[in-house]
Amino acid sequence: MKDYIDSLERLSHKQLVVLLARQRLAATRPIAVDGMALRFPGGIDGPPSLWSALREGRVVTGGPPRIPADSKGRPRWNVAAPDLAPYADLLGRGAYLPDIDLFDADRFGVPAEEAAYLDPQQRLLVTCAAEALADAGVTDVSGLRAGVFAALSAVEYNYAALRNRVGMDDLSPHMGPGAALSGAAGRIATCLGLCGPALTVDTACSSAVTALHLASASLRSGECDVALIGASHLSLAPGAFGVQARAGMLSPTGRSRPFDANADGYARSEGCGVLVLRRQSDAVNPYAVVRGTAVHQHGARDSISRVSAAGQAEAIRRALRAADCAPRDVGYVEAQANGVRLADVIEVEALADVYDRGGPDAPPLVVGSAKANLGYLETVSGMASLMKAVLAVHHGEIPPQPGVERPDPDIAWRKLSLEIPREITRWPEGARRLAGVSSHGFTGTCAHAVVESVAAEPAPRPVARASTPGDSHWPDTHHWS
Repeated sequence: MKDYIDSLERLSHKQLVVLLARQRLAATRPIAVDGMALRFPGGIDGPPSLWSALREGRVVTGGPPRIPADSKGRPRWNVAAPDLAPYADLLGRGAYLPDIDLFDADRFGVPAEEAAYLDPQQRLLVTCAAEALADAGVTDVSGLRAGVFAALSAVEYNYAALRNRVGMDDLSPHMGPGAALSGAAGRIATCLGLCGPALTVDTACSSAVTALHLASASLRSGECDVALIGASHLSLAPGAFGVQARAGMLSPTGRSRPFDANADGYARSEGCGVLVLRRQSDAVNPYAVVRGTAVHQHGARDSISRVSAAGQAEAIRRALRAADCAPRDVGYVEAQANGVRLADVIEVEALADVYDRGGPDAPPLVVGSAKANLGYLETVSGMASLMKAVLAVHHGEIPPQPGVERPDPDIAWRKLSLEIPREITRWPEGARRLAGVSSHGFTGTCAHAVVESVAAEPAPRPVARASTPGDSHWPDTHHWS
């Protein structure tokens, strides 16, 4: 350190200013979203289909009750079983992915026995990661410093086997790494041959935006040249529905209605999403750039699950400072709001305060939430929000917010300069396309990101699919009987 200080003392004032300016540029350089892949309910399986669903105001929840099935037509749970019968109505109200037993194990070099005990959440992450790299134009990873930041919270796959009274002779050494939280990032790196930092992030529903924060720092520091952030969530343990119902969180109508007077909770959903990030100077054909991110936990509150307006506000302030933009520069915020009215009111008030929309004379801030379209994807909810915001600035349009028949009267809409988009809304000509993304977990960890459109109109992107699912299935021991 002494030698370093001595070297600084030998610099002129101008040289010191240049040195500090370069350090500031390195610490704040924009991060490009260069690739994207996803699986959401309703057959939404790529950026074009997601954007179409959002523009149309499609809602994938709230249909007739149904239990998801695998590729062989087997129901995920037998709701006629005595211990599952009480959950039948709750289980039928979720929004699910079909055929989660399918995985192209050969393509990713996973032996058949190991693939059978591989958590479908990890399978989805690997498949989407390969597709996202292809979408970003990455065809050769040899010699590439690639970071993997995977968001995963629930580990429920082995519960199925244990519930079915699997004996000692049926246990496999692959059950450990196959369903471990820590295995998610390592599985992506191993299956795709990626060399660089690899870690699993769990801050509950804010995990994906927290992963974005960590990945951006890794890229800016030069620790990696490409970073993948991924999030995966599947509802495999039926008891989780009962727990959330007891907490009063689930919607009895099976719909998530953020900002609406008739909001009655949320509908559980599942999915997977992966983004490929590069420093903007290295990007090929970016969807958008990340200007700033922040993560904050406000621990001085009554209980771990109490919603913290102070924590949300501080995360937003920090993200705006990191993005070096004024609050009123931001025209749209993709909110955490999921249809739990009290939490939604607290969040909207925090947004109006920090984004300087506390009076009716301020320029309008448009607020929306993808939970109305997709349901509450839990650990993947922040990823869905990021993707919606990225696609919105990319296309220069804000999709309509479905499900708002009568705005929640507990929100002071007339006193605040906030708007809910009822139809497709174009960004004003000449205005910067800046969007905020709010995300917070039940334990209080809040994350916020600010994304912006790229300067030039992007070239058309090819539809990239890295693999076609093979016929490797999860074993019968993992089905609920």
